[in-house]
Amino acid sequence: MLYKKFQLPSLKYFLLGLATLGLSNPAFPAAPSGYYPGFAPPPAMPATQQSNIQPGHPLRGYAPPSRFRPPPQQQYSGTPPSTYTRQFSYQYRSNSQQPSYQQTTPTMAAPSVATSISERRPMVQQNLIYRVRISSSGNLKEAAPQPPKSDAVVFRQLGEPVNYSATGSSTHKLVTEYTYLLIPLREGEIFLPGINVTGKYTNGTPFNIVAEHGTALYVQAAQPGVQPWLPLYDLRIDAQLPNDARIKSGEPLEIEVITSAIGAVGTQLPSIASQLKSDEFYIYPGEVTTSGKISADGLDLLGSRIEKFTLVPRHGGNLNLPALSVQWWNLRSGKAATAMLPVRQFQVVGAPDSSDEYEETAFTLPEGKSLLFWMPLLLITLLMLAGWLKVLFGNGRNPVSGWIIQRLKDTLGEAYQPLAALGRRLSPRRHFHRLRTWIGRNLPVSWKLWYCLRAVDKENDPTTWGPALQILAAKHLGVRSNADLQTLGQSIVSCHPAANPQKVAQLMAELNTAVYGGQANRSFEEWKAEFKRQIKPRLFPIRFRNCRKPANRHLLPGLNPGI
Repeated sequence: MLYKKFQLPSLKYFLLGLATLGLSNPAFPAAPSGYYPGFAPPPAMPATQQSNIQPGHPLRGYAPPSRFRPPPQQQYSGTPPSTYTRQFSYQYRSNSQQPSYQQTTPTMAAPSVATSISERRPMVQQNLIYRVRISSSGNLKEAAPQPPKSDAVVFRQLGEPVNYSATGSSTHKLVTEYTYLLIPLREGEIFLPGINVTGKYTNGTPFNIVAEHGTALYVQAAQPGVQPWLPLYDLRIDAQLPNDARIKSGEPLEIEVITSAIGAVGTQLPSIASQLKSDEFYIYPGEVTTSGKISADGLDLLGSRIEKFTLVPRHGGNLNLPALSVQWWNLRSGKAATAMLPVRQFQVVGAPDSSDEYEETAFTLPEGKSLLFWMPLLLITLLMLAGWLKVLFGNGRNPVSGWIIQRLKDTLGEAYQPLAALGRRLSPRRHFHRLRTWIGRNLPVSWKLWYCLRAVDKENDPTTWGPALQILAAKHLGVRSNADLQTLGQSIVSCHPAANPQKVAQLMAELNTAVYGGQANRSFEEWKAEFKRQIKPRLFPIRFRNCRKPANRHLLPGLNPGI
């Protein structure tokens, strides 16, 4: 009984404590089944996210935090109860997972192209400025204009393309401008089709466009009689001279001649080097520099040509540099014009020119040319003419000369014989024969032997050629007629200072063996070629007289003979 009395009040107080605890902690709702008191499941997700969550089992490898996991009451086996599946069916979206989308490349509109030309009615070979403007909505990576191909015009690009922006009423465009030099080559109407441009934008969008309108030119003919034909708007010639006022004779000075034009580039301007001539200066051409560009307003073509020269005064005094001029056609006035650089005078310090006191004599020709140059040329011409007359007429036995003589006899009659005798007396043939004899007699001995051996050059037998050489050497070299070939070789060496003594002695020994021994070491033609090479006449030194060794005039031997 005592146990029952104690048990009933204890149970009553225990239930009263539990009720008081529940009323004093209303912030902690009753935990669902399977969770400890004070712990609640994750908060409910918003409706926008709940629509994307698919109910089902948790992801593979996922486990809820340990504080949400109920303590196991007992060990289970087999399929877990359905309550566990519902408790862990929540899925969470990671911040790193963004919805995927594909970026599309914007399509760029094709640019537009327009052309312009500086003159519609030019003249032949007049320089025109042809511009190509490419307007685009974006930056261009590349653009390649293709000028029209025609035999009637010439295109040449001027400089690099220029980029700038152009703002219209409602659009903003980027403009790429190309400038070309256009030269019409023939007169008449010339039509150029629209230019074609290919390229692509920086984003890789390609384009291929053609200008809507072409270009028509009405080319006028060049003016006859104007040489050289140089159609320009302006042309000037200037010179830059040294600042030093004291110029000395023989010292070089540099000048620059500048030719500037409006309507042409520097490479098209003529050179004035051919006009810069003077007898008072030594003139040496130097560096040539050319340039060409578009004017600041973009309407004209500007060009210049700078030519440098080095002048060396020949003497002192007042020296003049000749005037320079270039003819051209003025496109503004439609008339021929001349650009001139007047005569420039220099005061040169130095000795005056001595040729001012030179007086013409009977031995001079105009412009100071001496007859000492022309007289030998005239004599040679007369000798050649006499030789041709001898070939044509000969000694009177050819048909032409016989016909002429017969006509003279019939015409002159009895006067022919006296005139023929006078002609023979005055004929230069006899004088030429005497002159040839005198020249042959006064030739150097080496030259005499050379010309005499040419007479027997056709002989190929050593037994015939050897005695002939002995006879000619005895006649011209003064050796004995019966001298042996070795002695003959020594005489030849003494008359030919340029000959090799050892080689001549070897040749004479071979000839002696061939003549008297009956055997030859090599062909006789090779021997003659080598022998003529040794005795060939040279200009220096020359022996004009006797080639014998000087006689020893000492009757007694020397007092101190050499050891």
